[in-house]
Amino acid sequence: MHLTDPIIREGPQLSVHYVALDSFGVKSMCVRVETPDITITIDPGAAVEAGSFPFPIEKRHALLTEYHEAVRASCAKSQAIVISHYHLDHLQLSRESDMYGGKALFARDPAIMSAKQTDTATRLFKMIDGLPTETVWADGRKYKFKKTVVEFSPAVWHGARDAEPGTVIMTTVSHGKEKALITSDVGGPLEVATTDLICSAKARTVVLDGYPTYHLGQFATDYDLVRSIVNLCRILAAPGLKTLVVDHHICRDYRYPAFFKLAYEKAKQLKKQFGTAAEVLGRTSAVLEGYQNYGPTRWQKWAPLELAEARAVLERAVTEGKLDKDWPAAFDRWVV
Repeated sequence: MHLTDPIIREGPQLSVHYVALDSFGVKSMCVRVETPDITITIDPGAAVEAGSFPFPIEKRHALLTEYHEAVRASCAKSQAIVISHYHLDHLQLSRESDMYGGKALFARDPAIMSAKQTDTATRLFKMIDGLPTETVWADGRKYKFKKTVVEFSPAVWHGARDAEPGTVIMTTVSHGKEKALITSDVGGPLEVATTDLICSAKARTVVLDGYPTYHLGQFATDYDLVRSIVNLCRILAAPGLKTLVVDHHICRDYRYPAFFKLAYEKAKQLKKQFGTAAEVLGRTSAVLEGYQNYGPTRWQKWAPLELAEARAVLERAVTEGKLDKDWPAAFDRWVV
């Protein structure tokens, strides 16, 4: 044996890198996961934040340029790319050799998507034809790369069941006892079945898409917001979880700390790391930075969502026939 032979590899065998996310100021949920066996970039896309995001338009476009480059650089380091669904903030719709060339591409099966997403997928695969080493419809499949296991969930709802955005796939990467789960656009999560899958994965790190409160009064409801908080608190209580990153849709609304106060309190009680990607990295989320520096846009007045009010929201929805009668009990079990 040589003195230079490694005996024990020190440090983590699996690392999660936050490449581009809404808490950085760009529409994206691009994450890179690295193990000694493989490097994977998940959802390599980015788009400019909307006008309700409290940055001047010039700054929003500058951030888009910056994070497009970050996504491209991440893909260049990767041997595999994952596309969880075909919204334009989750993929690059162009023939980018650095992003797709020489990579294994694991993608959501476009044959069972909405017509709009199927059309986007058709355009993408035509553009990048010949670049990936292989393209695999990944739904519900599992692959092993030496000691690393990469597993894709069956299709789960993009937010509410039967809603127009359709479905996505979640990605789990594990190496030994280390495991990370990237949910993509689960929008809360809202569905119990999706939450079941997340909890049963027993991942140490979960990167999750939070509820889109910027749609409240339009496509989002107060009772679905509370449902998402119940599910977040249940995930926080999952065995083995150390870090829950909640980002993407949640970070387009500068009111999110008030609306998700109960989840932050539960994480503190359980001694789990919880917050946006920016917060986990010790930074201020871009939407809060923008509000602090440039003032409000759409929303002028709001208040924290407190325990009694949140439970009353669920009780009212049950009385009105909008929710199953079990939700108040779930609230008491996981949130209180």
